[in-house]
Amino acid sequence: MVARIDGEKRGFANTAIGNIEYRERGDGSPLVMLHQTPTSSIRYSPWMPLLSDDFRCIAMTTIGYGESDRPKEPFDNIGQFADSVIAFFDAMELEKPNLYGGWTGSQLAMAVAAKYPERVDKLILEEPFNWGTPKRREVHLRLHHYWEPKADGSHLVELWKKYGGDKPGRDLKQFSRLFLDYLKVNDNDGAESIYEDMGWEGAGPNAMTLYDTWEDVINIQSETLVIHGTTSELGRSHEKFLELIPNATGVKLPSDGNFDIVMAPDLWAKEVLAFLKK
Repeated sequence: MVARIDGEKRGFANTAIGNIEYRERGDGSPLVMLHQTPTSSIRYSPWMPLLSDDFRCIAMTTIGYGESDRPKEPFDNIGQFADSVIAFFDAMELEKPNLYGGWTGSQLAMAVAAKYPERVDKLILEEPFNWGTPKRREVHLRLHHYWEPKADGSHLVELWKKYGGDKPGRDLKQFSRLFLDYLKVNDNDGAESIYEDMGWEGAGPNAMTLYDTWEDVINIQSETLVIHGTTSELGRSHEKFLELIPNATGVKLPSDGNFDIVMAPDLWAKEVLAFLKK
């Protein structure tokens, strides 16, 4: 069943791995969009209209997040996540779409393009990084962790602040929608042995911190656009991505820290469209 809300089509792709949630807008060549952890396809709802006059934008919710099913057994490597994206392509009858990944989604997008080069047309990576070191894994073990529910609900306030709901200038309507995703994935049941204290929220971070980025990106065959912010901490790897990905170009967009689309949406759309259309 598919419902239309504010012009956005929503539904589920039925795959052997599970039901995968998606949102889409527009017509034309397909552009599949992969979100950051621990959100869902709703992450791209405000931004798809900037591209949908020219492309069929399809935001996929990573398996285990949002309303997508969890795998029967917790995934322990990024290749399994890549397989789930291909299962989504197949269910949606997408032979060779363009692929966009932001933050955690960029790690998954490059893994898909490296493992299945024949299935990805153009590739766009927003804030990619090599997270595959023990020290960088420790960063994610501190950042993502399961929050035990409290009878007085105070854990909800703690989660709200953790994800920046109290940040000045925050779009509270959009953040409230994203916050529901944070609550859905705040669960440790069955995940302790693999994701440690991160719970199910840590499924994506666990995979990307065990991912050998530099060994894998050399297998990407797609024409690739690498995006980092001008003040991004992750941008120190910008040139290395351009060096190792065989057919890559890069752009740095104005940012306050790591680039987020909300910082320069019109400029972001201009660069993405120019790349996809050339």
